Amino acid sequence: MKAALARIGNITTYPYASTACDNDGMKRLFARPYPHAVHPGGGRGWRGFGQTKIPQAPAPEAKSGRGHRGGTSFAHATILTLSTLLLLALPAAAAPWVRSFVVTAYEPAFGDGNGCPVTPDNDFARMLQTPWRSANEIAELVKPAPQSIEPYRIVAPALHWRGFAPNIDTYLNPFAAPDPGLAQPAGKTAEGFDLDGKPGIDNALYRALGCLAAFRGPDSLGKRGNARMQDGLQTILIRLSGRASPARDDDVTVEIGPSPDKLERNNRGEVLRDYSYRLVRSAQYSRLRGRIRDGVLTTTPLAELKAPDFAWSESNRGEAVFAQGRLRLALAPDGSATVLLGGWRDWRELYARLAFNVAIEGPFLEIPYRTNLIAVYYALQRNADGDPDGRGRNRAISTAYRLAAAPAFAVDPAGPAALSQPPPSARILAERAAFLNALASHRTAPSP
Repeated sequence: MKAALARIGNITTYPYASTACDNDGMKRLFARPYPHAVHPGGGRGWRGFGQTKIPQAPAPEAKSGRGHRGGTSFAHATILTLSTLLLLALPAAAAPWVRSFVVTAYEPAFGDGNGCPVTPDNDFARMLQTPWRSANEIAELVKPAPQSIEPYRIVAPALHWRGFAPNIDTYLNPFAAPDPGLAQPAGKTAEGFDLDGKPGIDNALYRALGCLAAFRGPDSLGKRGNARMQDGLQTILIRLSGRASPARDDDVTVEIGPSPDKLERNNRGEVLRDYSYRLVRSAQYSRLRGRIRDGVLTTTPLAELKAPDFAWSESNRGEAVFAQGRLRLALAPDGSATVLLGGWRDWRELYARLAFNVAIEGPFLEIPYRTNLIAVYYALQRNADGDPDGRGRNRAISTAYRLAAAPAFAVDPAGPAALSQPPPSARILAERAAFLNALASHRTAPSP
């Protein structure tokens, strides 16, 4: 489908594919404007990091010749003039170029929650109903803790135990509790990529979790994650390099990975432009090939794209693995960029990172973020749409993440450079492993 170009203000827009997220799983194609524009040519100067400097698409250097004084004949001058004109008439040779960016925002590519119901606070009395728990016990559990700055101190531990038997931790074994259901977006468009070759966009993660209060509103996990990232939780770089032009190039090298350097900000908290950051080739680094047309980069799929994960705490940052991963980046006139990153992800890993990542773990999402993790488990399982196992059960879910990036200088470290990202606690890792083992063995797992 060839879509016409449109303009929004001074920015040229290119329609990109969006699709309905209907409950029946059908994909219908729509178009939404994806802003992009060609960045004006010219260098932005140098900012060195250590002894390493990388130029950012320098403008061609203008050179003017000076005639030789003394003894130069008119014929020689004429030949020189003609030669100069002929050289100027020849097409300019393509020059190597580099564009680098530092990510300033990173969150799931969810819509505006169109069609989602207003999310009320969790009804803990209802959530705690089990065959073995009495109404009086539930009433005592949901009472606010007396004289405590943590009013949910009593109910939080009880939220672990919602299965058919009293000794089953349902964060580790969510399949031991009934599916409470979860509303899905009713909108007709979504951001993402066509991952399976069929018409439309694949972003089943939005269909599964797009109505969660945790991902919507001013207090969402996306807002929290971006604030923590700008405070130093993690730094993510993207570097493009080619040999033709940042506006049009058929052979672009794309790198995405972490940096050990914290984001540089001004006294208003805004990320500063054109600062240098070291790009570390760690387990969170990938190198792709792509092409640019009219200032929009698209990459060819990478069998296993590794990149820093969307994170809001120290215990859930780390490596994200996108099967058949890809990236789309649109250059803006001011040198910034908007990015879409996506591919298939293991839905079980996504659940584990949601449920087991902070000191109070599951209750952290269920109390302040009004999320029911049992419902999240079933929604991810129900909407998984890729990588079927031998029994036909899908192990992967299509995803897309939205990033914003400012111009920067991604430089190769002059010496060894390591990320300061200690792994999660041994308990969190043990709980994630216990959950995955429970799914694989079809047996409930005890708390580690």
